[in-house]
Amino acid sequence: MKLGLNSISIWLGFIMILLVISGAAVFSFSDFMSDELFGKKRLFFILMLVAYSVYRSFRLYLAIKQANKNDA
Repeated sequence: MKLGLNSISIWLGFIMILLVISGAAVFSFSDFMSDELFGKKRLFFILMLVAYSVYRSFRLYLAIKQANKNDA
């Protein structure tokens, strides 16, 4: 895969997935912002972060697959 706009997009997507998963872990396993987010709102926010990371992972998979197809 050659360097270009597509590879930058892939790397930024990968970094975004790591940030979202780490944010979900922080909200799950610590009391960060527990005074504002608690109960069902906190659980919904964590589930929303996990769902977004799954969505971004799928999009990243499709982008990598497309980039490999274009290189071949």
